[in-house]
Amino acid sequence: MAIKGLIFDLDGTVTLTQQLHAQTFAEIFKKHGLNYTAEDDARFSGRGSHCTFPEFFKENGITLTPEQVEEYSNEKRTIYDELIKHVHIKTVPGIENFLEKQKARGMKIAMATGNRIEATTVLLNRTGLRNYFPKIVTNREVKNSKPAPDIFLKAAEELELKPEECIVFEDAVNGVQAAKSGGMRCIALLTTTPQKKLEAAGADHLVKNYDEVKDSILK
Repeated sequence: MAIKGLIFDLDGTVTLTQQLHAQTFAEIFKKHGLNYTAEDDARFSGRGSHCTFPEFFKENGITLTPEQVEEYSNEKRTIYDELIKHVHIKTVPGIENFLEKQKARGMKIAMATGNRIEATTVLLNRTGLRNYFPKIVTNREVKNSKPAPDIFLKAAEELELKPEECIVFEDAVNGVQAAKSGGMRCIALLTTTPQKKLEAAGADHLVKNYDEVKDSILK
């Protein structure tokens, strides 16, 4: 079936901002005597604060109340929102030219991100990419976060396309698994995760940047 839609994750796939999430989580966990590593962040990538906080604390023998989850999520939000207002936001090389080309071809485009809509909008506005994403789906709109396929299936629905008519762009294992379990092809960006892990997750193609995405793999 012909590909008619492209669905993009945000952090690590469009903007090089996954490290800002890791940095913020690590800062909060450190206050509680816990060491949140890059490997930990890779495991929780795309799942959101409301999954990351209770699950990581539980792994370390601490059970959070719903009120504590909300408190820490709000704290993370405040620190992260301040960061993205002031740091330079880099994008994955080639993304703007790629989006412009696909838009001209008539390809439908959406974003499906574990980030919040408010932060997503700030990042896209600051990088000048907001107009390329008329449809944005976040974890708030679906029951299950990645690696469940819910967010990508919702994005395909928003584009009025079947899953098999879409290609997902991701950088994390959870995202690749979500795309594949949703019946979609997945192109993985080698920006945050080792190649072997992305291959093991089921990525159909691996690229370093968008200049390497050839038309032949979008058919």
